[in-house]
Amino acid sequence: MKVFCGRANPTTGSLEWLEEDEHYDYHQEIARSSYADMLHDKDRNIKYYQGIRAAVSRVKDRGQKALVLDIGTGTGLLSMMAVTAGADFCYAIEVFKPMADAAVKIVEKNGFSDKIKVINKHSTEVTVGPDGDLPCRANILVTELFDTELIGEGALPSYEHAHRHLVQWRDHWMQCVYFLPQEEPIVQGSPQCLVAHHDDYCVWYSLQKTSADENAKVYQVRPVCDCQAHLLWNRPRFGEINDQDRTDQYAQALRTVLMPGTICLCVSDGSLLSVLAHHLGAEQVFTVESSVASYRLMKRIFKANHLEDKISIIKKRPELLTSADLEGKKVSLLLGEPFFTTSLLPWHNLYFWYVRTSVDQYLEPGAVVMPQAASLHAMVVEFRDLWRIRSPCGDCEGFDVHIMDDMIKHSLDFRESREAEPHPLWEYPCRSLSEPREILTFDFQQPIPQQPVRAEGSMELRRPGKSHGAVLWMEYHLTPDSTVSTGLMSPLEDKGYCSWNPHCKQAVYFFSTTLDPRVPLDGPQSVSYAVEFHPLTGDITMEFRLADTLN
Repeated sequence: MKVFCGRANPTTGSLEWLEEDEHYDYHQEIARSSYADMLHDKDRNIKYYQGIRAAVSRVKDRGQKALVLDIGTGTGLLSMMAVTAGADFCYAIEVFKPMADAAVKIVEKNGFSDKIKVINKHSTEVTVGPDGDLPCRANILVTELFDTELIGEGALPSYEHAHRHLVQWRDHWMQCVYFLPQEEPIVQGSPQCLVAHHDDYCVWYSLQKTSADENAKVYQVRPVCDCQAHLLWNRPRFGEINDQDRTDQYAQALRTVLMPGTICLCVSDGSLLSVLAHHLGAEQVFTVESSVASYRLMKRIFKANHLEDKISIIKKRPELLTSADLEGKKVSLLLGEPFFTTSLLPWHNLYFWYVRTSVDQYLEPGAVVMPQAASLHAMVVEFRDLWRIRSPCGDCEGFDVHIMDDMIKHSLDFRESREAEPHPLWEYPCRSLSEPREILTFDFQQPIPQQPVRAEGSMELRRPGKSHGAVLWMEYHLTPDSTVSTGLMSPLEDKGYCSWNPHCKQAVYFFSTTLDPRVPLDGPQSVSYAVEFHPLTGDITMEFRLADTLN
């Protein structure tokens, strides 16, 4: 059976209805779950095993039965560890039914069915009693997210907790950063107290030059941001806007294209390029803001800088522009970063090209489009850690979890294995095994072509390593002499270590397991690619394989 799913196309800007398999959401959830990443973290597994052994031992030393409650069991790994460590029985809670079903099979395959009961419920729904999920209360809690309110009333009167240990890889332990309202100098010999405040909804912090006792008497009003910028710009976007080198690059490019009498139309979400264009001498500047949030923010920015009468904001989707919106004038400079808040993958900002095509009738002959072009680049990499989210686990600390691997592979094969996904690679160290390759080019000076744009070729692997996947990114050519990259920020080092744009996510296409063998030093290998841009849908399809297997 098929179902129709509505989605806003980030590249074309249109609302589409797609026919999907009825199990589409199910497979997508499993494919993107990344269950295996923690199982690949051997340091984590060993420390959990140590903690579980210690907790079971403490309970046994008191002459009690060791009854374990495992919340969010996943594959059942921690429950199997507990039984192996001597626990008398484990109750493994898993709310996601596909994973709970897999856990039942994994527990059975490893011979623990008589000692582990998998319960497919939310932890708050677990009941205790003769007719409940647990016949009696547990005395050992095994979980990765510990909150006594999550385990059900009365489930743990007293317990031993197998404590969590710090590990290095960030994807399954997320840290939190609180940005203080203003920077404070810290001087040796001058104590500063970090004070935590809270109300019914929030926790916030402040630095105070007072003692701890005095702090107890201080109540600070919760800081509230009313600038509205945070409704539109996320953290990476703030970093991008504050990148002075990037701003200077745009300013320099603008100086080369601005002419006396320039009529400028800026198309990007919440962009400050309109301010820059006015400052550098454009005769009139129009900027299009399609969302309420971006419209209100830009109005405030213009008013604060006394530009409300200098820059005209057009509140509508750029495809719906009329001559009246432009006061009957022809545009001599179409300007974009491009940046759109709906973009997830690097090429989604090609929406700028679709806008350029739709406003073609409002451009004067010989009008300048900046950026004038874009290009899609790719290279083969070896990840230090990120490969874990796609690599089969197989055996984990002596327990067979192939059933989980098969479940994930089946869902990946449904679609995800043939798609790229966005990742901020400045957070995930990797090495390039090939040189960067320009794959496709997009000429913004011309309207979008009617026919697909296809490229085929190969990338030779020049460095030894495991080829985990291909990284793809966009480069925008503002002028013939100025290019802004959303990917690599500097030439590759000799060993291939990469420096990535910290303000953008790059696209990662994970290879199948057949691409994992280490590249030999005594002979070259290459990865072949076939990449195609489909103008009608705005999609970019791709396939990467070992050179001798691409048909």
